Amino acid sequence: MTTPVREPRMARGAARREALLEAAIRLLAREGARAVTHRAVAAEAGTTHGIARYYFGTLDQLLDEALRQLAARQVEEVRTLFDQLPDVAVPQRITRLAQYVTGTLASDRESGIARYEFFLEVARRPHLRASLDEWGATQRAAFAAELRGAGSPNPEADAADLLTLVNGLVLEQLALPVDDFETTRLHPAIARFFPEPSQPNSIPVSR
Repeated sequence: MTTPVREPRMARGAARREALLEAAIRLLAREGARAVTHRAVAAEAGTTHGIARYYFGTLDQLLDEALRQLAARQVEEVRTLFDQLPDVAVPQRITRLAQYVTGTLASDRESGIARYEFFLEVARRPHLRASLDEWGATQRAAFAAELRGAGSPNPEADAADLLTLVNGLVLEQLALPVDDFETTRLHPAIARFFPEPSQPNSIPVSR
């Protein structure tokens, strides 16, 4: 009778791998892509250089899979956000998206910075572009579904433009933060992409 050791070993391996990817994301955010080496990632994760090399044979593989890990996490957050109360009214849709963006800036600024570092690194390493393209396509689909539910007549195009605008505003906020970002910059910008809430029929005045 064999002992059930395979599953615990696989679980430990998956945990080590995830820890290395999270360490790469933290380093990317803190020091930029040039700081992401096998040795530095291993030190950040509290493991050995050999372990990092074992799981990720090349630096490109490490960066690509770290990008995919960050993308999967953020896509899941957005889908969960939009799946909550799918029939909510337009003003509430706008508010929850604005609050989500500002909330992530406050609670996970590191991931926001890492995302833009990935954009720049893809510009330097075009062979990493496929993962970034896949991330963008998945996010656009989620935003398009949200805009379609809100009544947008052109949800796919609006989703692409909305994501571009939000990315630009978040980048600006990361570099040059302002206290009233959500109310004065983000919320009005998002609102432009959602249909105006329908007005109740007016009651004619009797004469």
